Formats: sequence, structure tokens, C-alpha cells
Amino acid sequence: MEAKVAGDGQGLRGLIVKRFWKWFDRINDVMAGLAGLILVFICAAVCYSISMRFIFRQTTIWIMQTTEYALLWILFLSTTWLLREGGHITTDIVHSHLSERSKRSLDFVMFTLAGFACVVMVYFGFDYIGECMSRSVNDVRAVTIPKWPVFVIIPIGSLLLAVQLFRMGWSRVTENRTGK
Repeated sequence: MEAKVAGDGQGLRGLIVKRFWKWFDRINDVMAGLAGLILVFICAAVCYSISMRFIFRQTTIWIMQTTEYALLWILFLSTTWLLREGGHITTDIVHSHLSERSKRSLDFVMFTLAGFACVVMVYFGFDYIGECMSRSVNDVRAVTIPKWPVFVIIPIGSLLLAVQLFRMGWSRVTENRTGK
């Protein structure tokens, strides 16, 4: 028997689920904010590099490598937030001609397939991170650094994206059931 929360009508399980999604959304908000800060850093670093080259005729060798990795982090930090906010580009040539129920069904299939693709990325991402750690793989370019801290964001970001995709897919199922 589920415990009821006063005025909630959802029970204890509903309360736990609601808190989980609130926590999940906060994590995504923080990650998107961090992505924004990294973008500001990239802009400042590129401006610094251009200024150093123009004024002092000196280059900074670490800027290119750092901005490449920063762009990777921006992508995986912000993708889940962007999906939640509806900011991804969609092609709706077929979607616009379907009934509401068919749209929700198609969305469910697409979100589920994309979610499973992200689960594959999580698996192979963690596999690659483990390999890099066990073999002490380094990126030897302008600055030598271990690879695993750079690429650890791929499975983490993919995991969060998979959860969001499954969340959105499930919401389409419940919308079809309720007819909303």
C-alpha cells in the first residue's frame, strides 16, 4: 500500500519520482551553465591568443588543444539541457501530417531509438575511459595530458541524454494513454 502525501494525491512513489526529476533537471541546468562558462573561456582564450600574436608576435601553443577539448565538453554538458528545452532542430515534414496520437507514437519510437543509441555510447565511452586509464594513454601534442579526463564527459553526457530521451519517450506513452 502506498503512503499518501497530504494534498499531493501521488503517493510516496510519485513524490520520489518527482524529486528525482527535479534533481535531474537541476544537474542539467548546472551542466548547461558550466558549458556557458567554458564558452566564455574559449572566447577569452582565442582573443588572448590573437592579441599575443598581433602585439607580441608570440603564439600560445596550448590554446588550440584546449579549445578543442572545451568544445567536446560543451557539447556533452549542454545537449541534455537543450533537448529538454526543445532547442534541437527537427525535421517535421512527416510529423506535421500525422494525427496527434500518431505524432506521439512516432516520438516515442524516435526517443527510444535515440536513447538506446546513447546507451551504446555510454558503454563504449566507459570502455574507452577504462582502457585509457589502464594503459595510461596520454595525448601528446602541445601539452601532454592523460586522455581519460578529457573523454570522461562522453559517457557521462550520453547517460544523462539517454535518461532524458527515455523520459520524453515515456511521457509520449502516458500522453497516448490519457489522450492529452
